[in-house]
Amino acid sequence: MNKLTEQLRTRLTPKMAIIVYSDKDENNIYLERRDIVKGNMGAGIPLTEECIRDIAEMTLDTTKRELHGIIPSNMLYADGRKGYEKYIWFEKPQKRMHFFSKRLAISNGELYTPSLLYIAIQNTLAIYAFIGDNPDTQLYRAPYFNVSETYVCLGNSKLSEIADMTYTNIMEYWEKMFWLSEFDHILGTNPIVSNLSLLSKRLIKTGEPFPVTELIPINKTLNDFLR
Repeated sequence: MNKLTEQLRTRLTPKMAIIVYSDKDENNIYLERRDIVKGNMGAGIPLTEECIRDIAEMTLDTTKRELHGIIPSNMLYADGRKGYEKYIWFEKPQKRMHFFSKRLAISNGELYTPSLLYIAIQNTLAIYAFIGDNPDTQLYRAPYFNVSETYVCLGNSKLSEIADMTYTNIMEYWEKMFWLSEFDHILGTNPIVSNLSLLSKRLIKTGEPFPVTELIPINKTLNDFLR
């Protein structure tokens, strides 16, 4: 479980109560804090400006962790509820930098991707390919190392947790987790029709679009993941 998911699942407990006193005409106001320890309220002490600043900073930080912002046009599904986090989005074919482990003997470089569907559920990521502009069609295995039919092995990927929970930041976080890791091994069976190593070397050398005839279909559609 990553830090982001762990924080979202953490149960909140009361730590402090603030009591406001005023005279009959409300001309004079006094603020008092009472710390709460193991469910018991402690003695009242004056509320200081430093304590007020700390509370304000905590509130601003919490607001950043609530899902918000403009919904990108390629976001298909988003559920930010604690314990039910699930995000689905797609991207059209584009050039991406690919990093390979030395043992594969494949040079790092840019090559075209097919259309891709990303599915992030809590602390896991899955990626599938599709043909054309519409992911609501036949899905295929993602033609990459480190990717099985159900999940992605993120290997040595390490990123700081998401500080500002916008839709765009969530998408960028998971995409970086995948694309900044080294492609290292095949998970399960071969994800394409031919040899993945040889095809990767060829595409880096020629710069040609990904040949969709290499894609292997799976028995799932987008609707299977929207439930």
